[in-house]
Order: sequence, then C-alpha cells, then structure tokens
Amino acid sequence: MSSLQDFNFNQDDPEWKVEIGRHRRVRGQDFATNDLAAAILPSMARMRHSVPGLYAIALGTGDGLHVCSLGLPDSLVASEITALSASMLGVSEAQANLLEPDIDDSAPPAIVTVARPDDECMALVKVEHKPVGHLVMTLFARDTQLGMVVYHARNSAIQMAEWLAEV
Repeated sequence: MSSLQDFNFNQDDPEWKVEIGRHRRVRGQDFATNDLAAAILPSMARMRHSVPGLYAIALGTGDGLHVCSLGLPDSLVASEITALSASMLGVSEAQANLLEPDIDDSAPPAIVTVARPDDECMALVKVEHKPVGHLVMTLFARDTQLGMVVYHARNSAIQMAEWLAEV
C-alpha cells in the first residue's frame, strides 16, 4: 500500500481485518504475538462454560486494544468491543471519581453493567496488570441474573489480576 488513500476501508474486506492486527503494540507489549492471550484463554474458556448464561468474553487493554476473546463473531467485532469497553469503563471511573473522590484503592474492582433487551446484559470490569496499566474484561450474558454476572465478573477479575501478578 503506497498511501492511506489507496487503502480500502471497507470493513467487510479481509485486508482491513489484517491491517487492524498490525496496530497491536502498547507500552512495550506486542499483542501480535500475544503471549498474554495464550496464557489467559484457558481461564476465560473455563469461566464461559461454568457461568450459566455467559456466552462471550473479551479482554483488552485499558487503551482499548484487543488481547483475546471468546464467543464473538470475528476479530473486527472483538476489536470494536474492546475499544468501546475501555472507553465506557474510563468514563464511568472518571464520573465515579468526581462523585466520590476518596474512593479506596483497595476496594474490589468496580463494575459497569449494561442491561440490554431480551434479558441480556453486559458487564465491564478492570483487571490490574501493571505491564500495560490495566486490562478491561467484558462479559456478555443472557437469561441469567445481573447479580450473578456481577459476582462472577468481580471474582474473575480479582483471580486474573492475582494470577497475572505471579506470572
């Protein structure tokens, strides 16, 4: 590709999906090789199969880069979801800090939930991982209680952060 003008931005074009994958380096971590994804995917798969109603999980950086996902239609959707999730979580945290500036850092991770039509819900939770700042895990569930999704999201984020700190 000689210039940006020559590049076809049609999202249905397979070349576009390949191009998206090239921009996966953040804070010294190369997500094209994605050792983090290889390490964390088994845990995500266990969570997906053990939590009733959970049908998709996405993990991205706090900057919005896709690390790995399960249950989403394709890598482009996963990239869009992780970017939007990072933005939503960032805005929510900023709003919470404005309302209550003395929030204790040792509190369990905050969770943003979104109720969707047809008994579906989405939960966003921050996973601490110092090499990239933090990660954002997004869970999608249907036909289950919102409280169950929140419970599993929070516990999974804590376990994932502890495990990543050991590695």
